[in-house]
Amino acid sequence: MSPESIDYMLMNITISMNTVLNFLHSMALSTSNKRWLADHLYEEIRAEEKAVPVVKVKRKLTEKEKDELFEKMVGIWKDDPIGDKVIEAIRIGRQPVGYERKLAYIDEDE
Repeated sequence: MSPESIDYMLMNITISMNTVLNFLHSMALSTSNKRWLADHLYEEIRAEEKAVPVVKVKRKLTEKEKDELFEKMVGIWKDDPIGDKVIEAIRIGRQPVGYERKLAYIDEDE
C-alpha cells in the first residue's frame, strides 16, 4: 500500500468520524445518553486492547545482527567526500590547547 493511498484512507476515516460526530451532535442526546455511548465505546476498546497486545515485545539481537548493525553504522562515512574533513575536525577538537598528544588507534602499529 502506497503512502498516498494510506493518507487518502486516513483522510476518509477522519471525514467519516467527523460525520458521525456531527450526526451525534444533531441528536438531542442527554448527558446520560452521551455517558452510555461513551461507556460502551470504552468497553469495546478495552476488550480489543486485551485481545491484541498493543506493545510489541522486543527481541534481543543476535551477535550477527549486532555486528551487521555496527558495520552499517561504522561505514556511514565510507564513501562520503566530506568524511575525511569531519574526522580531521574531530581529531583537532580533541587536542587540548597547550598539550601535545597523539591519538592512538587499535589497529595502528607503534
